[in-house]
Parts: sequence; C-alpha cells; structure tokens
Amino acid sequence: MERITFLRMIGHVPPAAWDAIIPHSHRVLGSSRFERVALNPQPLPPREAITSGAADMAHEVARLAVEADLREPGSGARIANELIDDWCGTWWPRKWPWPWPGPTPEPEPGPYDVALGRLVGAVVFASVGSRLGEGDLQKVLLEGADRLAGVAAERVG
Repeated sequence: MERITFLRMIGHVPPAAWDAIIPHSHRVLGSSRFERVALNPQPLPPREAITSGAADMAHEVARLAVEADLREPGSGARIANELIDDWCGTWWPRKWPWPWPGPTPEPEPGPYDVALGRLVGAVVFASVGSRLGEGDLQKVLLEGADRLAGVAAERVG
C-alpha cells in the first residue's frame, strides 16, 4: 500500500475515534456500559460509531488472543488469524453455508466507512503486535495489520 494513500485514509478517521484506537491510560476509557453512556449520552454519528466500534473490537480480539496464547501457546495466533481473514473479506468457500438474508434494521455502511473500520483495526493490531515479544501471535498481528490496511486501501482506491 502506498504511504500517501494510507496517510489520506488516516486523515479521515474522526478525532473522537482516536480515544478508542489509542487509549490514554492503562484502562480503556468507557470500558463499562455506564461509562460509555456517561461520556457521550448522544448517539454517535455512523462514521464515529463504526470506527470506535472497530477499535473496541480489535482491542478485545487482541486481548483475547493474548490471553488464549498464555493459556495454550499458538491458540491466540489461530484466533487472531481467523478473525483477520474474516475481516479482510476472504470469500467462499470459507464459512459456508452463508446465513439466509434477513431484514436489516439499519442501513448498510458505505464502502468508505467499512474501509475506515478496517484501517482502524489495522492500526490497533499493529500497535498491540509491536508491543508483544517475538512469536507467532506477534507475527500474525503485524501481518494481519498489513493485510487489513492493504484491503482497506484497495477497496477504497
């Protein structure tokens, strides 16, 4: 992925989402349901909701992968790799059969918003992966961050 494309996409990440991407303390702000409501009682606009949700999901996946890797070496890398494959949009025959289509209660996000969510996930995985010691999990997170960022740029460009 070209650096200019990556920087352009980073520039479009809403400022409110950066608190979820890079927490400024040892504890993630708004980690409990009450704290999230107290911080911002209004509903978030769709782009901020997607980017902060992607950051929360990526942080949670990284946390669960590290925890699983501590319990059984190698399992965290498998968990992270499977999620990153799904998030990158690896298509059929993976996860076959597909669920039946049902009514969607909310409008689908646009392709640019989905790309921003992938980019935010890539930043979180790169951040967590760079702080881990060498091993399978670090390799999976760093390679996954690169793949997610590439897919985000490819689908937008």
